[in-house]
Amino acid sequence: MMRFEDLPEADTGRLRDRLRQRPSRRGFLARVLGAGTAVGVGSLALVNRGGSQVAQAAYFLDYTDTSTGPCATYARDHTENGIQCGPSPMCRDGSCCWKYRSGAGNVVGWHKNGPGADRYYTHRPDDCWGGVYDSWHWKFSDGRTYRCSDGWTCSGSGSCVATICPWAV
Repeated sequence: MMRFEDLPEADTGRLRDRLRQRPSRRGFLARVLGAGTAVGVGSLALVNRGGSQVAQAAYFLDYTDTSTGPCATYARDHTENGIQCGPSPMCRDGSCCWKYRSGAGNVVGWHKNGPGADRYYTHRPDDCWGGVYDSWHWKFSDGRTYRCSDGWTCSGSGSCVATICPWAV
């Protein structure tokens, strides 16, 4: 009769080596390619994030000098009550201005891109001072400065008029 104590002991180090799977060439290449793909996608995400901030900054060019340029004297005698940023009509109720968190092509305090209650709004890029700037700052006689950005306000029938979003800065 054989007892448990009489059984020979196996070499656990050798047993582990036999049970451990050796990486195949295909498995090794799959891991290397997977790691490379992860690094590449992560890099693209960083590049994309940096590029979108640059693109947004390039799209929303704000002319901020109130003493020179295209807007130096136009608003000189205007007050906040008689606010007028340019020849286009203004959205005095702020309906054409984006008031929420920036995103989806909209920036707070600029003419919005999106639907309204019964109309649609779009931003007019590069429409100030020879097609370079998207908005301008005017300092009024009451001391307040407004950013005025151009856009379109379109009715449900499709007719559009040029409008300006005045935003106190």
